[in-house]
Amino acid sequence: FFRAHNPEIAATEKPMEYAFLNGILRSETFPPRDPWLSGYGISYYYLGYVLMALLTRLTGLASAVTFNLTNATLFALTLSGAYALAHNLAAARRARPAGGSWGAVACGLLGGGLVALVGNLEGIFEVLRARGWGSEALFRWLDVRNLTVTPPSATWYPDDGWWWWRASRIIHDRDAAGQSMEVISEFPFFSFLLGDNHPHVLALPFILLALALALNVLLAARPTTDPEAAEGVGWRRFLADLGRGWWGDVPLWGLLLGALAFLNTWDYPIYLGIFLLAYAARRAWDAPAADRGWLRDALTMGLVLGGLGAALYLPFFVGFRSQAGGVGLTGAIRTRPHQFLLMFGTQIVLVGGFLAAVLARARRLPRAAWVAAGAGLGLALVCAGAGWWTAALGLALGGLAAGLAVDAVAAHAAEAEVPDGVADAAPAGAEPAASAAPVVLSLIMVVAALVLTTFVEFAFLRDSFGTRMNTVFKFYYQAWVLLSLAGAYGVYHVLSARPRGAPARLVRGGWLVAGGLLLAAGLAYTVTAPVAKANGFRGEPTLDGARYVAAFRPQEAEVVRWLAEHAPPGAVLLEAPGRQFSDDNWVSAATGIPTLLGWGGHELQWRGSYEEPARREGDIAAIYQGADPARVAALLEAYAVDYLLVGPREREQYGVGPLTLARLDRLLVRAYENPQYIIYSARGDGREG
Repeated sequence: FFRAHNPEIAATEKPMEYAFLNGILRSETFPPRDPWLSGYGISYYYLGYVLMALLTRLTGLASAVTFNLTNATLFALTLSGAYALAHNLAAARRARPAGGSWGAVACGLLGGGLVALVGNLEGIFEVLRARGWGSEALFRWLDVRNLTVTPPSATWYPDDGWWWWRASRIIHDRDAAGQSMEVISEFPFFSFLLGDNHPHVLALPFILLALALALNVLLAARPTTDPEAAEGVGWRRFLADLGRGWWGDVPLWGLLLGALAFLNTWDYPIYLGIFLLAYAARRAWDAPAADRGWLRDALTMGLVLGGLGAALYLPFFVGFRSQAGGVGLTGAIRTRPHQFLLMFGTQIVLVGGFLAAVLARARRLPRAAWVAAGAGLGLALVCAGAGWWTAALGLALGGLAAGLAVDAVAAHAAEAEVPDGVADAAPAGAEPAASAAPVVLSLIMVVAALVLTTFVEFAFLRDSFGTRMNTVFKFYYQAWVLLSLAGAYGVYHVLSARPRGAPARLVRGGWLVAGGLLLAAGLAYTVTAPVAKANGFRGEPTLDGARYVAAFRPQEAEVVRWLAEHAPPGAVLLEAPGRQFSDDNWVSAATGIPTLLGWGGHELQWRGSYEEPARREGDIAAIYQGADPARVAALLEAYAVDYLLVGPREREQYGVGPLTLARLDRLLVRAYENPQYIIYSARGDGREG
């Protein structure tokens, strides 16, 4: 319903994504041809677009429709996947009868809502500002860019245009000169609202699948390895162990986890790491007490899965080029704690209560748990002393979570060694076997999320932007998912335990009230932003994302229609290179016919070099300016151009006038024209128009 009232494939990066979809649909070979750099394959993580193209072929629908259906489908898969994972985390705690099946359902609903429906806390301040509430000092302190200049709203929701965009830019960095630096703080509901089918969105159902695989490993019922079966060493024992339980699973693990590198490469090391930590915990539980080979086995499994991922997706890696350029330091830039909490406040409060509840049950922490927790807390004190409060918070909570995860694994491993009928021999803090798995995975997710958010306080992955913008974007996005799922399970975990004494009940009640209020504040964005972005749901609904082009740029739509009907497979189109995040290069995007150069800035991001686009810029100018007909003919032949487009953009950018058109008329055939556009053909196609 929302997409039908906001379907336009326009602005931000939707034209780029539409170009990939149509380029793949037109490609006859792999890698698919890059629609904005003819003669080259797509150099991007494009598996999600292949899946979009597959569904387009299967349904027989127009790509302008399936573009929007893909976004709605991704929302459905993310919501249901998060629900299922949170539900299964709660259901795995079946040794504790409190809560029952309805408790697991509620946990699932909370998990799905936190991951896919809730907004960050910036939305509630938008509502306050729109109603004229709150002081100017408060909004200046928040320091969200452009929030202080918004006028009061004439409606019940904020109505100052793109106000909903600010929620994805709440981290306000400044360089040494005090100039603002853009930092992206996107979250899933914003992504679905925006409507960009970008790789980080296309990968959402698959990262939930990766987490489900990790939970599956922890819950797997396998016989304890007896000492005689453990006599082998190294690879021999590792292979023997797989043969007893997981041999058939490993290729599928490699296939499914490896797909993340093809879907959104940033995600692969994160979720492979989480999976391997879960596998290490499982091995520690399965092995006899005297066996300390779980770490070696986990590292071996990492090599096996990494090798499988590389081998199974080798054709992608062979042609893949990247802008990645190592690791850079953030210098003096730090995230202010109140802006960090604007992003993650709800999740941090829920996770904090979960950690407190697990800590309250812990007894006699093993040395490794003290080391993990002590390292995190020690580093947190150092950061606090330096005034780096966001890093201090992440390290303190992350260190505590790491220590508790080690304790939970050790307690369960010790419990597994207790002989039948000797119940009192288990450590006091040991979790029952069924309930240890969700606790361990939730703690691992907390640790992973806080490692990601703390990393960007000190370093970033270098790219063409030269700042931490993209690293914060990618890492915060995954931290949102991980903290949301852990927080949802944390609520269930706390409510499943019986607090001892009135003070404990009072603290738990206060925590639940605080979490509920923060959840309601996050839902303020969920309720108001779609109404604003869909213009109050006025207008005629449609899922055709290109209908607006036919309505407002009908002659350009006719050009697209003609080329779609007449251009043969393998054709090359020449149009003017376009500006990023604009409607330039719409013809190549909508048809999938490769042009010599589209959004040059994005080609730099995809390939890490601007050498080829820069060379083409000069050649394209020479063709359109047409001063040397012999050179124009040679360039058209060198680039195998089949169609040359002359429209408003080409006339404006290159000054194409009657003299240039006369020169082109002597070289090429006018295959189609209307009052705004001419399509020249180098193939001798018949004239239409």
